[in-house]
Formats: sequence, structure tokens, C-alpha cells
Amino acid sequence: MQQAIFRLIILFFTLSILGCSEDETKSAYVPDFSISPHPTDGNVFVFENTTEGDHFYWRWNFGNGDRTDREPIDENTINSFYPEKGTFDVTLTIWGDQTDLANNKSVTKQVTVDEDVFSADFSIESVAGKTNSYQLVNTTTGSFESAVWLVQGKEIEDNGQAYEAYFPFEGKYDVQLRIASNTYENALTKEIIINADDDEYRSHYELVWNDEFEGTNIDVDKWKFETGQHGWGNNEWQNYTDGANVEVADGTLKIIAKRIGEGQKVGDYTSTRINAKASHTYGIFEVRAMMPEDKGPGHWPAIWMLGESIQNGTSWPLCGEMDIMEYVSWDPNTTSSSIHIQSNNHANGNPIGSGHLPLETAEEAFHIYGLIWTDSFVRFYRDDIENTILTYNKPDEATKDNWPFDDPFYFLLNIAVGGDYGGVQGVDDAIFPATMEVDYVRVYQMN
Repeated sequence: MQQAIFRLIILFFTLSILGCSEDETKSAYVPDFSISPHPTDGNVFVFENTTEGDHFYWRWNFGNGDRTDREPIDENTINSFYPEKGTFDVTLTIWGDQTDLANNKSVTKQVTVDEDVFSADFSIESVAGKTNSYQLVNTTTGSFESAVWLVQGKEIEDNGQAYEAYFPFEGKYDVQLRIASNTYENALTKEIIINADDDEYRSHYELVWNDEFEGTNIDVDKWKFETGQHGWGNNEWQNYTDGANVEVADGTLKIIAKRIGEGQKVGDYTSTRINAKASHTYGIFEVRAMMPEDKGPGHWPAIWMLGESIQNGTSWPLCGEMDIMEYVSWDPNTTSSSIHIQSNNHANGNPIGSGHLPLETAEEAFHIYGLIWTDSFVRFYRDDIENTILTYNKPDEATKDNWPFDDPFYFLLNIAVGGDYGGVQGVDDAIFPATMEVDYVRVYQMN
């Protein structure tokens, strides 16, 4: 009995020693760090790891939204930037074992920042004697490294104090000033309301891309053909060819839809679909064109634009589509304009469009089909800007689904045959050949 009691005492003593040894191992390091201001960078603090004892990993939480992962300790100092004044808790967590990740301890200290690095602000004042012109004055206080204006979708790097902005058209415009220092950036946005179009807006635009269709051949540096007879998403019947259905003569482009077979099925018709190689963002886009002679239902000419992103894998209608002019021969003497976006499109049954609007000479005379595109709206018109037929304003909560119009788009010109829209009243084989003539395609952007 005495021997058994003696063995229990020895076992308890041994376990106590082992337990103390393990606790001592875990307690063999004391996490700690020091704080000092950076010698040259304002609002930057230097944190030095002063932990005593063996340790292997650290993790910082600087209290300003920045933190590190658990990572090996290669050096003992690290910096963090505090753009705003205040008191912040800084926590250092130290691991004292390479394999036992539960073996960690933390220490927290506070850092006090006396001043904001800067306070972004700007003023807006109308410019005397200039219509729809405003002086934007940077009134930011504090030190900063760069200032960038975002006006009508364009970035203007200007580290000075002022920028004169011009707004040609009626509408609401967001103006933004982005101020940056070190890795910190702050953006301030204000709204400018323009009550009327500037009558002299054309003087602020310059021609940046065009085709007047002079000569006898299509300019392959500006256009490329899309070919095929797979229905084009609308159950169309035409086969788009590589040049056999297009002519350039007498100063116009002629896109010609033809019947080459017995008719009434895919492949019995040929036509042309050309895409502009250049893409643009914002501006005034005009096409002067005449629709085919009115002979009956079945063809569907279009002057339109697609988001360039579709060429890089973005699906339709997420890429965005702007139909500057659509014509269906089953409803002669009319044209329409529309947009198709992820949130609103004909596949969903909720497209945004003008509907068929009367144009008595659509088939007998050339008309200008135009688009004004800004960072705030897209506006479609016929012949004159005063004849607006559809306006779509940028939503207050703009997303790629409802506003894909801050990215480049390119022109398409084509005549489809039949399909879900062009063939609503069938296809009359007596209407062919059908020719859409295009006098010019022009793109203007603000100079």
C-alpha cells in the first residue's frame, strides 16, 4: 500500500514538472512593439517588433482598416499610413511555435493621429460670358501628391488649382475630384445642372472618324465583314457574304439584299453586315442614309452600335447595344431607335425604344440618323438635334446591367432578311434586290 502511494506521489510530481515546463515554453516569449513617426512621410508610423524570446510569425492589425496575414518575420519594422486624425488600436499577434498555431499571444497599443492628411473639396462657379461653362477650383486643404478631375467621363490630371469645364447639353452631370497622397485616395463628387443645350455646341466638337464612301471600294482599313447564315440570334434567313453584296459608287455605300434561291428559307438570300474597326466612347455619331424602295415586307435594315466588350467575351446584352436607326419594310415610312441592356432588352420583353415613328420620305430621300452620347445620357435624333426621338438618362444607381455606356462602342451597318422582327408579316420575294444607301458615317468628339 505504501509503495502504491509513493508511486502516485512520484507520478503527480513528474506531471507537475512537465506541465510547468510546457507552460514555461509557451511563456518563453513576451510580445511587444514600439511606435515612432516616420522621419519623412507625414501620417505614417513605424512599428518595430520588440518581442523578447523565440518567436516565428507575426500578424498586425493597424486599426485603420489595414492588416497583414500571419506571416514569417523577416525584419522587425513595418509602416502604416493613417490619412485621418483620431486614436487607433494597433494589435500585434506573435506565434512562438512553427507548428503549434495555437501558441500565440497578442499585445495592443494605441496610436494617435493629430491631423487629417488632407480634406478634399472644390468649388463650382459659372464662367462669365461663356455658355454652360464652369470653373472648378480645387480648395483641398492639407498636403497631397496628386489631383485628378473626372469630368464627363474623362480624367484630367491637373495638380494646379482650377479647371474650366464645358457642358454642351441640358442634363445633370457629376463632377469628381480625386485627391491622393501616399496610397490613400479620397474622391469628392458634386452635381452640375445644365438647364438648356448650347446653340453653339457644334463649335466645341471636331470630326475624329468618318467614311464619306468616295471611290469604288469599301475601305478595309475602316470596315470588316461579318459572314454567315446561322440566324444571328433572331431566326434570320440571310447569308452575310464577304463583299458580294456591297458596292461603293457615286459617293455612297450600297448594301444590297438579294434572293439567290427559291426563297422562304435560310440561305436563299444574301446580304452584307459590316463592322467598323474603330471604337469610340462618347460623342456625336451621325449616319446619312436612305432606306430601300418600298415594295413589301421582309427586310430589316439597321444602323447600330455594339459594346466593344462583346469581342472579348462579354455576352449580349451585357455588352450594350444602341440602335441609332432600325427600319422594317412591313411598316414603311417609319423608323425607330432603341437600346438593349442587361436590365432592359427585347429578350426580356422590356426594351427601351422610341417605337415606329413616321418618316414619310424614309425610302425616297437621305436622312441623318444621329446619336448624342455623353457620360450622363444617350439621345437619338433624326435630321436635327431638335428632333429628338428617344433619350435614356444614366440611372442614379448605375451598374453594368443598366448603364454599359462608359465603355467603347463600334458601328454596324446591315440588312437582315426575315427573322423575329423583320419577318413579322412574312417575306415577299418580289422585294429583292433591296438596297440601303449610306452617304456618310461620321464621329465627332469634344475638342
